[in-house]
Amino acid sequence: MLPVNLNDTTADHIQGLIDSEVAESVTLEYKRQLPTNQTDEKREFLYDVAAMANAFGGDFVFGIVDRKGTDNQSTGIADSLAGMKIANVQAEISRFENLIRDGISPRLAGISMQPVTCPQGDVLVIRVPRSWNKPHMVTFGGVDKFFGRAATGRFPMRVDEIGRTFYEQRELGETIERWRLRRVEMAKNGKGPIGFPDGPAMLFHAIPASAFVRDPLRESWSVPQQEMLGIYVPHAGASGQYNADGYLRFADTGEKTKAYGYTQLFRSGITEYADASIFYPPMANVGSMILGQVLEQEIVKCYQDAIGRFRRQGRADPFYVGLSLIGIAGKSIFSTFMRVATARNAVITQDSFTSPEVFVDANQPEEFPYGKTLLPLIDTMWQVGGLACSPFKPAGVWNPFGEYR
Repeated sequence: MLPVNLNDTTADHIQGLIDSEVAESVTLEYKRQLPTNQTDEKREFLYDVAAMANAFGGDFVFGIVDRKGTDNQSTGIADSLAGMKIANVQAEISRFENLIRDGISPRLAGISMQPVTCPQGDVLVIRVPRSWNKPHMVTFGGVDKFFGRAATGRFPMRVDEIGRTFYEQRELGETIERWRLRRVEMAKNGKGPIGFPDGPAMLFHAIPASAFVRDPLRESWSVPQQEMLGIYVPHAGASGQYNADGYLRFADTGEKTKAYGYTQLFRSGITEYADASIFYPPMANVGSMILGQVLEQEIVKCYQDAIGRFRRQGRADPFYVGLSLIGIAGKSIFSTFMRVATARNAVITQDSFTSPEVFVDANQPEEFPYGKTLLPLIDTMWQVGGLACSPFKPAGVWNPFGEYR
C-alpha cells in the first residue's frame, strides 16, 4: 500500500515506486492497463478486488509496468509507466464503482479511487480497505466465488478458509456485543466515566469495526482543540477532561460525580453517548415517563455527531451503532406531553435493554434523520415500551423532529 493518504498522492509518489524498485506485496499490485468492458476482464478485476478486501486491504496501481526477469516472467517490481491515457476519469471511476457495487456480495464499503497525472502517462490508484464485513463473494457474470490474497497474488479460497473467515466475522460481532453489555453493567453500577441522577438513562454507541484490532502504541493520543469544542453532548456540554479511556465531555449537574449526559471518546475510535435527561418524574394517574420523542431526537443527534467525526477523520472502515436503556423497570415510554393524559402505555418490567447492532457504511450517503440506519433501533426501543414502532411517522415517513399533539 502506498505510504500516503490517497487524496495526497502525487506524480512524485508514483515515480518513487519506480525509482525505489518497490515490489508488489500482499497489499500492493501493479496493473498495466485498466480493465475493459469485456466480461472476462471485469470478472478478473472483481476477483482481485474481493481478494484484497478479504485479506488486509491495499492498493491497485493502474498504469505501471512491472519488470520482467531473465526468464521473461514478471518480477512484480515497478519498472516504468505504461503511458496510459484516461479520456474521462470520472466516467471510469463511476464504471468501477458500479461494477464493484453490483458484482461483489456483501457490498464492499470504503473503496476509494485517485487519478494521478504523470509526465509519462496517467495512473489510477484504487484503494481497497480491509473489510470488516467479509468474506466477500464475486457474483458477476453468473459466478459465485471467494478469493483470498497472499504475497504472490490472489487464490481461490477453500471451504475451510471460507468457514474460518465467517467465524472471524461472527467473533467480531460477539466481541462488540460483550463490550456493550459490559459498558451497560458499569453504567448501572455507577462505574461509568461519570454517574447519573436518579432515573433511566440511554447509552448510544458508535463502534468502528477496527476498534478491537490491537495496534502498538506509536504516539500519544489527544483530541484536537477544534474537535474538542465541537463534540456533541446529550442535554448540553460544558466540561471536559481526559481520563483512562480517552476524553470525556459532560453536562454538569453541579455535583462532581454526576452528569445529565456525557460523550466519551475512546482511544480506539469508539464513541459512547449517555443521556439521563429523558425521564420525567411520576405524575398523578400517569406514572413514570420516558420521553420517547426526546429520546428519538437525541439518538439522531448522537449519530449525526459520530458519523461526522468518522468522515472528518477520513476513516474507511465501517462501524456499528447500538442503543441501550438502563433503569427502565416500572417506567413507560410516552410520545408527547399532550398525549399523556389519555395514554395507557405499557409498564416496562425489565431493568435494561440492549439492541442488536446496526452495520453502517460511512461512505454511503444517507439523508437526515437517517431512517435506514436508526429506525430499526428506534422501532425496537418502542417495542420494549409496548408499541410496534415509532409513533412519529406521519404519512409513513419517520420524522422525530415534527410537532405532535
